[in-house]
Amino acid sequence: MSFKSGVLLILASAAAWGLGGVCGQYLYQFHAVTAPWLIAVRQVLAGLIFLGYLLLRGQNIFGVFAQRRDALDQLAFTYLGLLGAQFGFYYTISLCNAATATVLQYTSPVFVMLWMSFKSRRLPEGRELLGIVFALVGVFLISTHGNINNVVLSPEALGMGLISALSLAFYTVQPMRLLKKFSTTLVVGWGQLLSGLFLCIFVNPFEPTGHWDAGALAAMAYLVIGATVVPYSLFLVGLKVVGATKASLISCAEPLASIIAVVLWLKTPLTFVDLTGMACIIITVVLLSLPKK
Repeated sequence: MSFKSGVLLILASAAAWGLGGVCGQYLYQFHAVTAPWLIAVRQVLAGLIFLGYLLLRGQNIFGVFAQRRDALDQLAFTYLGLLGAQFGFYYTISLCNAATATVLQYTSPVFVMLWMSFKSRRLPEGRELLGIVFALVGVFLISTHGNINNVVLSPEALGMGLISALSLAFYTVQPMRLLKKFSTTLVVGWGQLLSGLFLCIFVNPFEPTGHWDAGALAAMAYLVIGATVVPYSLFLVGLKVVGATKASLISCAEPLASIIAVVLWLKTPLTFVDLTGMACIIITVVLLSLPKK
């Protein structure tokens, strides 16, 4: 596969993920579907698809629970990483909009960088400090429109958005040892299924909320397949060709796709200040993704 094809696959996966959040907003906004029900059902179905795929290939899907340390790592990844990232993200959408939720979650590289700095006992420097500044300015502009006395983003939305970013940071760093032993499909599949089953303690997945028609069913199908299984597969193929650093940079297409879709499709009003704040956070991702010289 050519480098250009790899780039196109990464772009396609990023755009597909970005549109997933927009489909979530569509279901909340036009069909009164509640966030906890939507997230629980999406997680369970996606997990079953991932694990079912591995079963069809004859793989042992229970191997990750054979040893105590592996099982504990899987549970930590599931409940401290994936659950917080997914629930926080889709719940934030229900409180504001998909573009804002996506961009807030994209502050996660700052938390990863701060953790790495703490772990190596060194202060952030140069481009890292600049990235932190851009991230803080971006969050400030999105939440206040530049006026500290005029908070336009609710504290709950801002808090949940940052929780999703923290969880995504944990999701990025924590499973490294586990992924050296087991496939990403297995680890993510169990994470999706177990996190969804946990949410089913609080919601009945067999009692759909909201009102459903062909459009709502199509959006739900896209959330499960188009925003989970398909982009994940495309990203992994593209990653092998492009490499991790370039893949991280190209993935900035995700918030861009989300911003374009909420404005053109859902007619969500975003001000110039909103877009400036979002641009600051995207710049942060670019700065922290570039390799050090």
